[in-house]
Amino acid sequence: MVPENVGKRYFETSLIIVFGSLYAVTGYFTFFGINFYGVRFWPAVVVPATAAVLFGEKVGGCSAALGILVSDVLAHGMLFLSLTVGVPSNFIAFYIIGKVCRRYSLKRYMISATIGLAAGSIIIGLGLFLWSQAFPLPFNSQITPLAFEAIFSISAWTFISEIPFLYILVPPLVRMVKGRVGKVV
Repeated sequence: MVPENVGKRYFETSLIIVFGSLYAVTGYFTFFGINFYGVRFWPAVVVPATAAVLFGEKVGGCSAALGILVSDVLAHGMLFLSLTVGVPSNFIAFYIIGKVCRRYSLKRYMISATIGLAAGSIIIGLGLFLWSQAFPLPFNSQITPLAFEAIFSISAWTFISEIPFLYILVPPLVRMVKGRVGKVV
């Protein structure tokens, strides 16, 4: 017989792999060529946000980190950029959402989505600014150092282009899944 905590770890690991894969695939198929300084238009955020609300911060954060890593490598092939900017920003954003939403309510979710995405967006803005000082940005072939002010515009683009998906799509997805399977966590 497998001890309960070991079974829970296997279950969480399985969820991380499933949601991470789903995030990568969804991101790949919903990228329509729209990007701003390498930050892609990204409706796929609904996947790790839903995972975070349903299964907690570890599943949300880790599945987001795994999914963005795979998706970035497929989209632009810049592994080190993904490891230094994409992975940490996604992990932190969706970890926050899962942590704050341990007891789900729409109000808690909206607050956690706002705070989590804001934190992730700032990390992306700052990370791409720093990256651009020495390396080319995704979908570019030349090094073009960004001005400091670009941190704000990249952060704003990331937040503004993703928050509608978190506000509009995740709450009904969570209600639908919780209604079908009862208490999931």
